Amino acid sequence: LFGRMLQETGVSNKYDATQFTRRVGARTGGLQGTIMNTLKRPLDGGVATGDDLVYRFILRGKATRERASDLFDLMADVLVDADFASAEQRCTEMLKEAKARYESSFRTSGQSYATLRISSGLNLAGAVSEATAGVTHYQSVLRLLERAKNDWPGLLKQLEAMRSKVLANAASSAVINLTGDAGALDAANAALPALAARVLAGDASSSDHPPDWSGLKKVVAPGAFVVPTQVNYVAAGGSLYAPGEFPTGADSVVKRFLSLDYLWNRVRVQGGAYGGSCQFNPVSGTFVFSSYRDPNLEDTLTAYSEAAAWMKALDVEPAELTKAVVAAIGDLDGPSTPDQKGSKSLRHFLDGTTDEARQKHRDEVLAATPADFRRFADRLAALKTTPAVFASAAAVEAANAKGANLAVTKLL
Repeated sequence: LFGRMLQETGVSNKYDATQFTRRVGARTGGLQGTIMNTLKRPLDGGVATGDDLVYRFILRGKATRERASDLFDLMADVLVDADFASAEQRCTEMLKEAKARYESSFRTSGQSYATLRISSGLNLAGAVSEATAGVTHYQSVLRLLERAKNDWPGLLKQLEAMRSKVLANAASSAVINLTGDAGALDAANAALPALAARVLAGDASSSDHPPDWSGLKKVVAPGAFVVPTQVNYVAAGGSLYAPGEFPTGADSVVKRFLSLDYLWNRVRVQGGAYGGSCQFNPVSGTFVFSSYRDPNLEDTLTAYSEAAAWMKALDVEPAELTKAVVAAIGDLDGPSTPDQKGSKSLRHFLDGTTDEARQKHRDEVLAATPADFRRFADRLAALKTTPAVFASAAAVEAANAKGANLAVTKLL
């Protein structure tokens, strides 16, 4: 809500919301605010230990070199002078939109929320993602909507306090990242002092200590979330690597092979699901299976549990290994526009990803062998998975009758 309010409420004593949108469109290539939430990458390349979280609000924009000063003025307007006080109706509309968007997404993209729910119990970044973009956040949206209707002054006070805290912290921790050719960077550098004077002028000594996330580490155990749908979204996962252990780039190859072969054939072709895949995060060590628009539930969970045995018995053909390596390299080498390259460089700077670590990962992907599949299969066999599903009441009841033992939460 805070991020949208910054961008969609206009500027105090300057522009209303419509005027501001037109100004952005006329003077720039757009402004966009996003949240970065990830664990800091350890220097030794192992799975992150502790709760070293990188949590940032990132405001991105682009403009021609002639409009650099306009871009920075508008960015400062967003961060410093967004007109919260006049946005009571717009705030309520945003929350209603968020509520409707969640309720639609639960029925059409349930696998994403199931994955978030599983990750929330495994590491701090997962818990924060669930609290800010998952079922927990949906429940917060419902409470905020009632508050916007019945206690707007109190909600406004909280939003203003958040902005004050962000600006106070910006004085000591803001990072400005510029991407462009030499001429564009010269123009941007000339315009930067005005941006810094407005955004970085807070008293750094007044900034609070880092937030205490400890209350988010323990969430309701994953289970079945009942929504009105004719298909199911089935996920199961856990920690494939413990903190301090060392994943390799070859794990990306095996994960790709598992998705392209076993899950494709078992979950999609035989099971009839629209899609089946797995995700692996080498920083947190988290591994999650998921299916999309799946007519099955218990059978899909069984397929996940049998993946390790299938992989142990697998004789990987050279051609299939090459195919998986190419797919994994494709994940690394997707084409990027200049602004996307700049965004990636900023994220790498903030989360501790070095060029050496990226090259090491690439080398390990290219050097993958059948032995890496056997090693991965051993870890998969030892993986303690937790299920999370979004499904109809009838599907959950049928799965529990077969022994799934899913805790049931009626979501919609």
